Parts: sequence; structure tokens; C-alpha cells
Amino acid sequence: MKKLIYPYNSEFIKIFNKEKSRISKRIKNVQIHHIGSTSIPKLGGKGIIDMMIGIKTWEELNPIIKKFKSMGFKYVHPREKGRVFLSHIGETKLGGVHIHIVITDQKQYKNLLAFRNYLSKNKKESERFFKLKQKWEKQVKGDRIKYGKLKEKYVKQILRKVYSPR
Repeated sequence: MKKLIYPYNSEFIKIFNKEKSRISKRIKNVQIHHIGSTSIPKLGGKGIIDMMIGIKTWEELNPIIKKFKSMGFKYVHPREKGRVFLSHIGETKLGGVHIHIVITDQKQYKNLLAFRNYLSKNKKESERFFKLKQKWEKQVKGDRIKYGKLKEKYVKQILRKVYSPR
């Protein structure tokens, strides 16, 4: 069984900054954010650097995808759930680089930042999430689809806390 979850690695931020610099040189007028588990201090994950690219309208999408392709990214999914997803062809030594292109004034953009920010500010919840991820890894025995469904349910719970604090 292939391992899905790894402890936090301080290289995550270095890889993000390197990729952000590379992207910024080629693609202008976009917002670039580090999201996902690798963006949260001390939180372990799959070792994949998730980056969110915020654009103003979908009309900007095709020229941006062409630039990403010329940089070694492969177009993976069409627009779905408020985002377009791309992955890096050349994997990093820790995992890979995933790009989530979203519209800056839409729900997906706000949710991705809200989830990251909540876990970054709540160490106990971040630790709980890591333990859950390890539990799910054992439970799903390498099935990334099952793992993703468990994680999605957790993310929804956190977003309810963020948007409906007691």
C-alpha cells in the first residue's frame, strides 16, 4: 500500500515560493496563494503543494492554461466545483504541484482561504485534522477517492464553523 500522508516538512514553503516566483514571471495580474495542508504550519499531508490562482473572470482562463502548459503543467480537469485543476508533470521530491484556478469573488476562492486560515489559527484543530488524515489513510488502504470523500466531509464541517461561529 502506497503511503498517502507524511509529516510536515519545512521544504513545503520553499517549494511554494519557488513555484510562485516561476509563475509570477509568466502570468501577470493573478493572485497566487498557498493552500492545502502544506500551507499550514506543522500539518502533514500528501506532500503536494496546492496553489490557488485567483482570476477575475473565466475569459482569462484559456491564455493562462496555455502558459501553464508551456511551464510543464498538464491540464487535468475542466471547470468543476468552481475551479479548473492542473497538475505539474515533473513531480517535486516531496510530491507534486497542483494548481486550482478560481474566480476571486466566488465561493470556492473564499472557502479555500477560509479553511486554510482557520486551521492556521487553530493549532488544536490542525493537530486533530492530521490525526484524522492518518486514520483515514489506514481506513481507505490507499484509495484516494475514498480518502477525498472523508476529507471533503471534514472540510465542510470546518467551513460551517467558520461561517456560523457560535
